[in-house]
Amino acid sequence: MNAPSLSPRQLELLRRVANGETYRQLASDWGVAELSVRATGARVLRKFDANSIAHAVHLAHLAGILRRERHGDHAGFTAHVRRGEDPWACTQGCPEGERAYRAERRQQRKEAA
Repeated sequence: MNAPSLSPRQLELLRRVANGETYRQLASDWGVAELSVRATGARVLRKFDANSIAHAVHLAHLAGILRRERHGDHAGFTAHVRRGEDPWACTQGCPEGERAYRAERRQQRKEAA
């Protein structure tokens, strides 16, 4: 599949929708009307010839525009540490992912005790 050319805003919309955000949340974050976000989504649908935004996300994955991202896929918190980098300065979500992981582990230990 040939990857369509996307604007930075369209790419951000795809990424954030793929991570479960709604058009309403995007509108609030971007400081625009939800209708504007829907219009951006409609342009993405046309570019991919998709039936829905979920279909567009799927096609973007197939085209290599989006990749399956979870905390740590880009390098990982411990990979930063092993390389001597500051993982808390990571802009890819390592600090948030690490905090969530640690909180989950603490909760599991409390429940097990």
